[in-house]
Order: sequence, then C-alpha cells, then structure tokens
Amino acid sequence: MKITFGRKFLGCCIATVLLFIIFVWTILIVPQAITAGVVIAYGGFVLTIWFAYIGGNVWSKWVKSKYFRGELNE
Repeated sequence: MKITFGRKFLGCCIATVLLFIIFVWTILIVPQAITAGVVIAYGGFVLTIWFAYIGGNVWSKWVKSKYFRGELNE
C-alpha cells in the first residue's frame, strides 16, 4: 500500500500537531494537570486519528476493488 500525501494525510498530521501543541501548552501553563491518565488519553486520541486514516485508506481500496462490486451485485 502506497502512502500518499493527500488531504487525509495532511488532516491527520495537522490534528496530531494540534494535539501536541495543546499538550505542551497545558504542560507549560498547568503542569500538575498532566497525569498518567491525561498522557494515556492524548496517546489514545493520536492513535485513533491515525487508525482512522489507515482504516479510511483500507476502506477506499476495498470499495474500489472488484470483489466489493461483485458483492453488491449478489
């Protein structure tokens, strides 16, 4: 599978950078607010964004495949 630098990839990169900026900003403003649960939550958000990107690519490839078309005709 080839990774292209399209709008989905760019959107994932921008969302990841924004989450990182919010995380660092929070560390600078209120460092005691960053607990293990917050770090895990941010990690989960970033993983969810990238899983959605990968899943969207897999889904679009599947929709374009000949097998998906055959299932629609059955």
